[in-house]
Amino acid sequence: MKSRLVLFDLDGVLLDSEDNMRKSWDVLLTKTGLSIPFEEYFSKIGRPFPDIMEMLGLANEAARLEKLYMTASFDFLRSPTFFPGTFKILKRLREIGVLTGVVTSKDLPRTTAVLKHLPIEFVTVQCPVSGFRGKPAPDYLLLAMAAANCDPADTLFIGDMETDFQSACRAGISYAHVAWGYGKPISSAPTLHTWLDLLTLL
Repeated sequence: MKSRLVLFDLDGVLLDSEDNMRKSWDVLLTKTGLSIPFEEYFSKIGRPFPDIMEMLGLANEAARLEKLYMTASFDFLRSPTFFPGTFKILKRLREIGVLTGVVTSKDLPRTTAVLKHLPIEFVTVQCPVSGFRGKPAPDYLLLAMAAANCDPADTLFIGDMETDFQSACRAGISYAHVAWGYGKPISSAPTLHTWLDLLTLL
């Protein structure tokens, strides 16, 4: 088996959260009077929220906007929607002895609320914290491998955005791209059309 550790991005890979994001962004716009289309925000997901705000020219308001957005997101997060096959693949990986972890740009409180609905416990969960760079930097992938006591040669990261691919390349680990995610295809990486495809890479 090539991979002892499989790391997953969350949004667009395990969690189908586009509707939650859209509703939360609409609340933010209503409360602030901003007029930035959801599509412009959504095109930049995969990075920490403050980084996206900076890209949108809202760096000075990032803290206030993040609080509004996260509060709305929690309100819409009572019943998270996972992509088909997520429960089965996580259970299967556990059965065959593969370690699993999550590396996401979603904040820890919302990530914790989501992961409690999944059928396994992950050996490592990495969310943005002060002092480390978000994707596309490799920082959180490196932290995840350290926490799991695994080397880059034994690790596979699964994502759906260009930032995920860049993070994996910079961390020196293998990468696979899900076809059902929110980003564009990555021609130089294996594509997972269903979760069954993952088993062929292990």
